[in-house]
Amino acid sequence: MRFSSLLLLFLLLKLNISYAQTSHDFEISKNLDIYTSLIQQLDLHYVDDIQPGELSKAAIDAMLKQIDPYTVYYPESEIEDVRFMQTGKYGGVGAGMHIYKKQVIISVVYKGFAFDKAGINPGDIILAIDGESVEGKNMSDISQKLKGISGTSLELDILRAKDNTKVNINIKREEVQIKDVPYFGLLEPGVGYIKLSTFRSTASKEVKHALDSMNADGNLKSLVFDLRNNGGGLLIESVKILDLFVPTNETIVTTKGKTKKENNAYKTQLPAIYPNLKVVVLTNSRSASASEIVAGSFQDLDRAVIMGQKSYGKGLVQKVFSLSFRSQAKITVAKYYIPSGRCIQSLDYQHKDSRGRAIKTPDSLMANFTTKNGRVVKDAGGIIPDVKLEKIGNSELIFGLRKKYLIFDYVTSFVASNGESLDIDNFEVDETIYKSFLSFLESQKFDYQTITEKEIDLFEELSKEKNLDIDNEIKIIRTKIEVNKKQEMEKYKPLIKSLIYQEVVSRYYYESGRVKANLKNDKEVQAAVKLLSDENKYSEILTNKQ
Repeated sequence: MRFSSLLLLFLLLKLNISYAQTSHDFEISKNLDIYTSLIQQLDLHYVDDIQPGELSKAAIDAMLKQIDPYTVYYPESEIEDVRFMQTGKYGGVGAGMHIYKKQVIISVVYKGFAFDKAGINPGDIILAIDGESVEGKNMSDISQKLKGISGTSLELDILRAKDNTKVNINIKREEVQIKDVPYFGLLEPGVGYIKLSTFRSTASKEVKHALDSMNADGNLKSLVFDLRNNGGGLLIESVKILDLFVPTNETIVTTKGKTKKENNAYKTQLPAIYPNLKVVVLTNSRSASASEIVAGSFQDLDRAVIMGQKSYGKGLVQKVFSLSFRSQAKITVAKYYIPSGRCIQSLDYQHKDSRGRAIKTPDSLMANFTTKNGRVVKDAGGIIPDVKLEKIGNSELIFGLRKKYLIFDYVTSFVASNGESLDIDNFEVDETIYKSFLSFLESQKFDYQTITEKEIDLFEELSKEKNLDIDNEIKIIRTKIEVNKKQEMEKYKPLIKSLIYQEVVSRYYYESGRVKANLKNDKEVQAAVKLLSDENKYSEILTNKQ
């Protein structure tokens, strides 16, 4: 009798599961049929001609926004973007650009690739591509025109910044490989520095090459590993990087998804090459995904000190799947868990607030976990550093200068005038150069609006509606704001000088030069070096269980 009851219960459960699956499959078929019917009727009856591809792309993008920002559809025309995301390679010209005042301006040129070989420089303006004017084109349109199969030709009309002349240039697209490690080097004897900008397929190899190069004489004792502003990439590369520092068979990250295929434990495979190297990992609010796996695993295994600001909080894993007609989709397939067992995902995309925004996990629900040495860590929607550093605030002045590309434009003009005679190795931004920059801002009629000014504008409108006679008071406040804005130019002079210096150096030594130039005044790197020199404090942080 008991066996019969169990058999009946089993059959009922199986029937319910089967019914639920059938119902789910029907819902998918039903909605696909509705969509097909709708687009057919639009094509037949809508008053103007429709573009089915564009409509479908918009519909898919809108649908995926309901899930999470990391699940993305790529039509065939964007396949190069997928390849670049995974490998750092693409067929193109080796340059970045921005649009300002309706002009397409070259902002960065990568060393040794097509634009660099053709003598095209930052600050030069693209007027036409293959005889077609770029006026009115958006960045996506221009990018698609410049990318293509390696070896194919491209004709460009360029306005040169150095002499304001128009030139016609023919170049060939080529395989462009962007480095994951734009710069590495010794900060002082025995103290290395690696800047890792992303986690593509060569990230671990580049990190190993950097370590081996700096340790050529066997004297590398410690490392500042910079993951600031690193948005992540391939999960497996984060595991391979930890493989350089921790013993064999150490679990680095575990993934858990809907299907068994996505439930995996990733462990180190090889003996550590640098098992005793002291490491400080720098993070900030833009260190995400694979960066957080590296930082979090270093922390959970008590293998490195994490320093800086709390990381972004992305604990989701994506995979790329092939679709019909050579299109692809990057889909979130799992959550990941670092060695202590915590998932650092910050936002809950399954549940939305009244405005349709993902819900942030409240601090009250953060659970405690322990590291290998018993230190308490939290699943805090990001990696909380062992040593917190004050976040460098974003000044409205600096934001205004960057938004209007004024430092970039000034340097373009400066290099055009001084490029031939500049001793870049001994260059510094002195008071004469800074004053010329201020004169440049004046010539450009530079101004920026502070938050206080925006509030005063709203208050002034309200006062007029209420017939309040406070014009003089508002005028006094505006005068004080202008005085404060002038003082800001003096307050942020060291930072502005540093930004000018970095931009100038980048024109001669590319992006690696920019990173190296930034190190001269990087207080967070300096704090990391100071900690690495204090053996007792470094060890105390990694063993303190309070």
